[in-house]
Amino acid sequence: MRSRILLLSVMLVVVFGVTGYAADPVASEITVDGVSRTFLIYTPPGLDKNITTPLLFVLHGSAGNGEVMMTVTQRGFERIADKEKFIVIYPDALERRWNAQDGTVDDGGFLLAIVDKLAAEFRVNKKRVYMAGISNGGMMAQRMACEHSDRVAAIATVAGTMPAGMTTVCKPSRPVPVMVIHGTKDPIVPWGGGAVAGFAEFGQVVSAAETFRFWASHDLCKGEPLVVNEPDRDPQDGTRVRLERLSDCSNKAEVTLVAVEGGGHTWPGGYQYLPEPFIGKTSKDIDANTLIWNFFKGYANP
Repeated sequence: MRSRILLLSVMLVVVFGVTGYAADPVASEITVDGVSRTFLIYTPPGLDKNITTPLLFVLHGSAGNGEVMMTVTQRGFERIADKEKFIVIYPDALERRWNAQDGTVDDGGFLLAIVDKLAAEFRVNKKRVYMAGISNGGMMAQRMACEHSDRVAAIATVAGTMPAGMTTVCKPSRPVPVMVIHGTKDPIVPWGGGAVAGFAEFGQVVSAAETFRFWASHDLCKGEPLVVNEPDRDPQDGTRVRLERLSDCSNKAEVTLVAVEGGGHTWPGGYQYLPEPFIGKTSKDIDANTLIWNFFKGYANP
């Protein structure tokens, strides 16, 4: 199993390191704590300078970077941004891994510094800053909600449940709208919780259901979730999707679990970036980009 994870990391770098894209997003950098940090920014054409613009951060997983995340999502957020006029940010973690729990790197400070930098350059709506991410990036989005709920309007995590150590220290200052998207056959971040990729040294996570319950409890949600089974739009993909929504929550901060039955360590509707034996199946029954943005756009910080 250990060799499998090492091979996975190498393949991610090889597969994406040679892939080219049109230079629509612009490379940028900012110095945080004396370290130069990089990110890609996509600004849709036709922004109205008289209207403040939301920001959407899309956080890559371990062994990735911003360009990798553009591929995983198939640049779906950019297509949506062209229509709905928000700015998309693909930031790069140092050494290709976010500090989702501890350590010395202030990734939260880095992400917030980008917000402040862009606010000085555009008419950014600081009350509409959203964080979405896959795997380690999804865990980082949760840390941002835990520690900076006054700066983050809503989060979504894909294939990245809550790290076990986070459950005892996460103390958001307000209710946070959260969407948890996870495959029941994820071979890296297990649906039922436990060791990441089967190795304790890679970290422990709680289950998708526990992650959902944690945020529902924090947001003081009441009642039973509304369960919706999505249509089987692609009978050949080997997945089915079930949504569980809790909407009777404090400050209307909805919490939603998107259970991808049969899904793997993948972005629904996104790119199958490695073969199924490594990451599992990619659901084509939903488009995570659209699902996440439709969830986000109804929220703003007080």
